[in-house]
Amino acid sequence: PPLPSRARVYLFNATRPPGGRPTGEHKVQLIMPGQRRGERGQFDQGGGRSVLLAGYAAEEDVFILWDAGLYADFAWSRNVQVKAETIVEAAAGRIARQERRLRPADGEPTTEILLACPAPMLPEAIQLRQDLTRARLAGL
Repeated sequence: PPLPSRARVYLFNATRPPGGRPTGEHKVQLIMPGQRRGERGQFDQGGGRSVLLAGYAAEEDVFILWDAGLYADFAWSRNVQVKAETIVEAAAGRIARQERRLRPADGEPTTEILLACPAPMLPEAIQLRQDLTRARLAGL
């Protein structure tokens, strides 16, 4: 405690491929085990587990935590990004926050708060991620 006793973590490599993205921006591609091109993906929320959507930027030793609840149904290989400034701030030893404006196809636009942190601060960032998700669900 206060970390979740039961969690399901979806951890992806955060890469910064050349072309198409701003310099230094990292992304993960959401592809679930067994998901095929053209199929929709969902995170398994069964068993009373907290779901964490995370990326790892190996060169910077930085973890990124998105709000998994905002990605309940996604296309094969959906991109989720984090800005270079957020990665740099986390690599400097802080828990960095970044706001992203999401425009879901079936709802109102919403603002996601994602977190990035160095590996030693991951437990604190996970707790903060859960607090932010609870606040979003409570409409705060």
